[in-house]
Amino acid sequence: MLAVVRRQIINGEKKPGEKINEAAVAIELGVSRTPARTALASLAAEGLIEKRDGRGFTVSQVSAADVVKAVEVRAALESLAAGSMAENGMNEDVERILLDVTNATQELLDTDDPSQDLIGGYSDQNKVFHETIMRDCGNHLISHAFERIAMLPMAGLGTLVFDASNFKRERMRLTVGHSQHVILFDAFKQRDRLRAEAIMREHSKATLNYADLFVRKKYRRPDPDVTGDTAK
Repeated sequence: MLAVVRRQIINGEKKPGEKINEAAVAIELGVSRTPARTALASLAAEGLIEKRDGRGFTVSQVSAADVVKAVEVRAALESLAAGSMAENGMNEDVERILLDVTNATQELLDTDDPSQDLIGGYSDQNKVFHETIMRDCGNHLISHAFERIAMLPMAGLGTLVFDASNFKRERMRLTVGHSQHVILFDAFKQRDRLRAEAIMREHSKATLNYADLFVRKKYRRPDPDVTGDTAK
């Protein structure tokens, strides 16, 4: 649910200055007030909404350029952390946590149970995966540097956006993200720093990049006499 509201703010469905409260969010998304309250607290911590005098929140003025910059910095730091973990190796606890996360997300993606909270469960596991790498990569200065940007919009580790109106497409994006987790885990096992850095940089920037990429329905072969983007 948090990922759904986050996307609504990022893509402008909820406008700067618009009032937002837990009751309205709960009704809109068909959930109880408790998860709605938790989601709004997280969005406030990210700077996407601001507490009003009295009750409720107001959507903040979020610069798209600042969001992109924050994601780019996060991707650089996460890439560095992944490379450091591959170089230093995983201890038994870290290996167990990352393996448990990949198994859990695989089970979520495999189930056809309509009552299963795919996005909520995936978001929770995704956060654990990214926070574990940042915390236990073997270089505390990387996590220290990350703390300086952690509260910027979209900079949080494991941050997801989700378009509830196109569940099939978004499920595909989560499957790609899960696959990248599996590849990262293998890179850590193989102690392959360059591979871990490259995969993590791509993976960390996917929240914004893939949201646009997966909207495209089909592609055509480029005309040999035409240059530039040929995707329809």
